[in-house]
This record gives sequence, structure tokens and C-alpha cells, in this order.
Amino acid sequence: MINIALLDDDAEFHPVFCRYVDKFFQEKGKLYELRLYDDPAAAVFDLRNGKHWELYFLDIEMPETDGFELAGKIREEVPGAYLIFLTSHEELAMDGYHFKAFAYILKSLLEKEMSSTLQRFWAEYQDVYCKVYPIVTDTRFERLDYDDIIYFYKEKNNTVFVLKDREVHIRKSLKDIFDELASEEFMFTERGYVVNIEHIVRLVKKGLIVSNGEEVPIGRTYEMKVKKAILHFWKDRI
Repeated sequence: MINIALLDDDAEFHPVFCRYVDKFFQEKGKLYELRLYDDPAAAVFDLRNGKHWELYFLDIEMPETDGFELAGKIREEVPGAYLIFLTSHEELAMDGYHFKAFAYILKSLLEKEMSSTLQRFWAEYQDVYCKVYPIVTDTRFERLDYDDIIYFYKEKNNTVFVLKDREVHIRKSLKDIFDELASEEFMFTERGYVVNIEHIVRLVKKGLIVSNGEEVPIGRTYEMKVKKAILHFWKDRI
């Protein structure tokens, strides 16, 4: 999941911005969390309390605390964050590169520039952060993006990956694959099932509804562990 924040004191701009972000990531099939701030002080408070985002959109022209001042605070707390400046005045934008800005977007050209800027971000983000699970046999080579794995389960001597667009069968034990993935995103829900936490939509009486609409079972002995894992994973994302 990509965590995104918009800091802009113009609340009427927020729904316009949201439409572009939602359209882009819906087309990519990528989960994201978007936090909207119209008060810079609230953003700084969250920053100081460990709520960090991977991609920040910052309005340069805000009263009291402008986008450049916020960028400095963000760089102190999250050095690797991507910063994109928003402005109505092109002459202000170049100063943003002192803060290692990824890009700047003129608000008057938002429709034209938003998609291409997000596409550049997406390409770089995938190269740097996206993890893959390789399947290598004598006759086969395949790479599964972690983000695409909704859940996987045991089927006799095989493990079946349920992905966004297909299923993949591999002759390897569930436990071995879980150990190889080595990521907090994945957890056992019962002996024969492992789910990607990012794809959980809601918790129901005896299972989890995941992003493809299916229900993944929860074993009785796993129930408390699953609930704690979900709360721990999502505590800084809500």
C-alpha cells in the first residue's frame, strides 16, 4: 500500500485532487491510503508522532506555514519521502528543489500534469520498493509482485497463490513459501491459509473478506493472533 498525504489549506481543492489520485491508482490496481490536511499544524503534529507518508503533495502558498517550511520538517522526519509541490505561481516552484522535490505541478495544469507525474513516481517507486516472489523451476520462471498476492493456501502437495487476476500453482509447502516471503504483510489465518493483510476488506464472524470478494477462513486458534496482527498493521494507516 502507498501512503499519500495532501497538505493544502484550500478544502475545496481536496475533492478535485482526490479524483485524480483515485483514478490513477484504480487503473493500476494498487491500494493506497490518502490523508487530507487543510491545517499544516495537524500535519506537523502527525509527523512528530510517527505518522509518516511515502508521498507528500504540498501547496507552496499557505498562511502561517508554507509548503517549503513543511518540506523541511518532513525531510527531518522522513528523509526518503517523495515531495511534490503544488503552486499557482511557476516562479515559486524552483525553490522546491532545495528540498529534493520529486516534481512540481502548476494547479492551472493539474489535469494535464497529474497523471504523468504520478506515472513517473509509480515507475520509480516500483523499482525501489516493490518486492517480488520468484518462482523458478527447470521449465518455468515467474515473478509475483507481493502487492498482487491476495492470499495463498495449501492444496495437497501444492500451494495455490490467489492473485488479482489469476491463480498460480507451485509444488512447494505453504510454510516454506511463508518463510521465503518474510514480510509482515502476510499472516496465517489457519494452518492451510495465509492472507496478505493489505487486501483485507473486513472481518466477519468466521473469516476475512478480501479485496476480490472472497472469504478466507480463520481457525479458532488463530483468531486472536489475526485480530492483533490486523490492528498492529493498520494502526498508523487509519
